[in-house]
Amino acid sequence: MSGRSEMPAYEDCLVDEPVRGHLNEVEIEALRLLFRRYAGQPFRLEQANAAAAGSMSGADVRAALPALLCSGEIAAVRKAWGEKLYYIPLDRQLDLWKTWGYTELREQDPARVELEREAKSGLALDLFRALTWIAGNGLRMTAKGTIHQKERSKLEDRIVLKAEDIAGLQLNYPHPDVYSPALAVVMDLLLALGLIAKERAVWRTDVPGMAAWLSLDVPAMNFVLLREILQRYVPADVGLQHVALRLTAPDLKRGVWYSVEELLGSLQDQGLLGAGGGDLSPERAAWTEGWLEALCGFGWMELGRHPEDGLMFRWLIDRETSSPEVLPSPQSSPSVKEKLIVQPDFELLVPPDVPFTVRFELEFCAELASSGMMSVYRLTRAGLEQAGRLGRTPQEILQLLEEHSAGVPAPVRDSLLQWGREIGRTTLTEVKLLSCADSEAADRIADLASLAGKLERIGPLHFLVTSESEAEVIKILDSERLAPAQRGTSVPDDPVLPKLTEMEVTRSNDKEQIVQKGQGWIYKGADLHFYEQETRPPDVDELFPGLSEIPVMWWKELRRYHASTARELIERALAWSAKLMLQIGGDTVVCVPLAIVEGESDWLVRVRQVPSSAAQEKDISEKEVQLSPRDWQAIRLILPAGIRK
Repeated sequence: MSGRSEMPAYEDCLVDEPVRGHLNEVEIEALRLLFRRYAGQPFRLEQANAAAAGSMSGADVRAALPALLCSGEIAAVRKAWGEKLYYIPLDRQLDLWKTWGYTELREQDPARVELEREAKSGLALDLFRALTWIAGNGLRMTAKGTIHQKERSKLEDRIVLKAEDIAGLQLNYPHPDVYSPALAVVMDLLLALGLIAKERAVWRTDVPGMAAWLSLDVPAMNFVLLREILQRYVPADVGLQHVALRLTAPDLKRGVWYSVEELLGSLQDQGLLGAGGGDLSPERAAWTEGWLEALCGFGWMELGRHPEDGLMFRWLIDRETSSPEVLPSPQSSPSVKEKLIVQPDFELLVPPDVPFTVRFELEFCAELASSGMMSVYRLTRAGLEQAGRLGRTPQEILQLLEEHSAGVPAPVRDSLLQWGREIGRTTLTEVKLLSCADSEAADRIADLASLAGKLERIGPLHFLVTSESEAEVIKILDSERLAPAQRGTSVPDDPVLPKLTEMEVTRSNDKEQIVQKGQGWIYKGADLHFYEQETRPPDVDELFPGLSEIPVMWWKELRRYHASTARELIERALAWSAKLMLQIGGDTVVCVPLAIVEGESDWLVRVRQVPSSAAQEKDISEKEVQLSPRDWQAIRLILPAGIRK
């Protein structure tokens, strides 16, 4: 595995950012056990002991934490009062399917599966349609801080996701009496991805965030959205987190039917659904079904029914995990993208690979006739008049069509040019009136060279100021001690619509520039995002408190002790969840102490015997026994490799 046989010195791991390196076999096994026990749930240092199994003791698992932290396989946060919580980050959970080794599922015969629930057009398209409406209109807020009912209805009409698609997830969010679950999901993701922001009493698009998001193609958007959903929509239930992670694992091929029952059974067999065996509880089973239905609503999955094997699922998207530091790249150059198809009857056929920045423009100059794999828009004069109000001329729209289509038919070109001669021949501009109290102030303002071209004198005491120049005019008047007492600089109602096809999006491959830029509405998992990130790994005193106080021979030599000293040694092993080595007769036995039991005349220790490597290969199970100090000739405390005083 790794060329490193021991853990590095703890002080060498004090780095600001984790740098993944190679892990030895013990550290990898500790990671596997923590994944099985906690999935993505946080745990305290002492709770790492609960992950112990087989030949690994709690001490072994804890001792691996510094190396796992330094490698980035686990992360930590610190609460305000100093308590640390450890967890496996989502990107590492998604990669652990390779290390863990899920049971392979059988590919089902598609001829025997009847389609039961189709996928919808997709969460990426729902966000796009909502985003374009907000970009063109904004979302006004009521005095109670909710979106106006009329605007909620218009937004709901634009998204395909419905309440029944996600009802089974039982999501909690603000104002559930006002917002439907589907609208709450869309708003949550727009906020979490930093695509909209509140300006006073209006939600508006964040232009840089929107430009970066719409520079991605659908697979790249799905890459980000799937992780958002996994991170924040799965409950703080280890078993259900394992269900969601197993469903997402890339070994399940796109377009292939698999059995839900077989998947759940394999997780149960591998101990990932908790102890006890048997079927899922009714609550867990209901959530799992709701999760599958939500994945269909998001456009990623279809459900079917097999006559003997019951519920089936198949993915429609790839989920191959990338390096956690690298996001899918933005849309490649337009030359390799599909082109619009402009029909002579003014219909625009939009294949799925047409860049979203182009679709963004179509949303404001054409009417959407149908949405799906091939979206259809229709050019109308009314649509061009709307585009004109948002700063797009018919000539610019014609240029857009020529650049992003295989060609514009003559009837369409002629009509656009004709409409261009008729639309926008007059302009109504919003200006403000600057009034002076006396002619001296008015003359001083008129003589200021710095205000030339920024205002227009229309009388002895009055000037017109355009909204574009208002801030600069006020700044200049401030410096001249002529600033108006009442400025009335309210935010205009009409949004300024950016031309994304003309914007240059520069973005590194750092996922933090796209993912989780804002605070969403929904969070079903652990609220770790509220806490400060902790990069310092636990030191020896945290891992094994009191190590410096015990005799070195306790963990260096296998020897005989007085019963009272042996009891102290065993109590220390219990406190650290460490293993013991016992010499019983001619055999050397390794065991994990479980408890000290007071007998009638003497004390006993209950231990779990750790099978040897040969016994493990023969699948000989562990057994618990009770031992008296008279049963062994020598004892030694076993500390994990790498732990030094």
